[in-house]
Amino acid sequence: MIVLAQTQTFNGPETPGTRMHDVTPEGFLIRLNEVDVNAEVRSDGRHVSETVGWVATTV
Repeated sequence: MIVLAQTQTFNGPETPGTRMHDVTPEGFLIRLNEVDVNAEVRSDGRHVSETVGWVATTV
């Protein structure tokens, strides 16, 4: 299974990035990460709500 996801909104001061995991034919999990200006991942455990668009398909 292939899953493509991307944030559709930019509601907080930090840039939200998406991470996919536990991808199976039954589903998947998406995690948001905050990315700072130097492209380092940092997370304080809080972020405002964002909208994430995704597409899933089999190969």
